[in-house]
Amino acid sequence: MNKKGQSISINTIIIAAIGLAVLVVLFAIFTGRLGGFTQGVQDTDTCAQKCTSLNMNPGNPPSTDSKTCSSGDYIAGRYKDGPNGCCCVPKP
Repeated sequence: MNKKGQSISINTIIIAAIGLAVLVVLFAIFTGRLGGFTQGVQDTDTCAQKCTSLNMNPGNPPSTDSKTCSSGDYIAGRYKDGPNGCCCVPKP
């Protein structure tokens, strides 16, 4: 049998697919289209949610200068309802 055609190797196909995936991700990053994926996470990140996940109740917000709580535990971070962090108090 005479083979007159050449076939493309499977390695070439895999490398081309990986390269295409990388280009799509870079395109999404540089055009700003990747921001839609993280928007939902930022909208739901609140002090109340953090305290509930720790089985605690949300308390008074911490002071801006010392970032300490008069009662409860201080949770660092910037949240929608607490730009200086959160104070979580134990449940009664």
